[in-house]
Amino acid sequence: MTAHHSKKTEEALNKRPKMNIWDRVIEILGFASLILLWAMTYYFQHVGADAVAPDYNFFENPSEYWASNMTYSIPIIATILFFGVTFYNQKPRINEYTIQNNPEKVEALVQINAKLWRWLKFNLILMFILIEYFSFHSGSGFGTGVPKFFIVVFPVLLFAPIVYFFMEFAKTQLD
Repeated sequence: MTAHHSKKTEEALNKRPKMNIWDRVIEILGFASLILLWAMTYYFQHVGADAVAPDYNFFENPSEYWASNMTYSIPIIATILFFGVTFYNQKPRINEYTIQNNPEKVEALVQINAKLWRWLKFNLILMFILIEYFSFHSGSGFGTGVPKFFIVVFPVLLFAPIVYFFMEFAKTQLD
């Protein structure tokens, strides 16, 4: 590896990945989705609280667990994951083997990696919203349960970005 590639590689790894307009849109949608998750949970908590007896507790009536204070566990976990992935994505992380073999492609690989994490973060929040929505509606009797299309949507939301960005990563490696 030449000194030129080494310096260029170090610069690419030490700077924050650039965000284009679509990256910003995904970040905004992700944050807006997180706010929506908290708002839904707050609303469901208050609607559900009216349906539960005042002396209710988890150990006596677990079938009504959705209406307890644990309702906030989903948005708390989602918030921790959202901000954890956001902070994780601040500094590029690419496999050292990839950098040594393709130092001129480091910047493109860093961009693809950052986009993947943004999409995963957004999709994770969407999945939590769907879980919260269907959990409330199933547990409260306001709905009929999880629809059949959800069995297809859930894995697509999770794996489609992974497959797409893996293909982009591989295409960049082959160029």
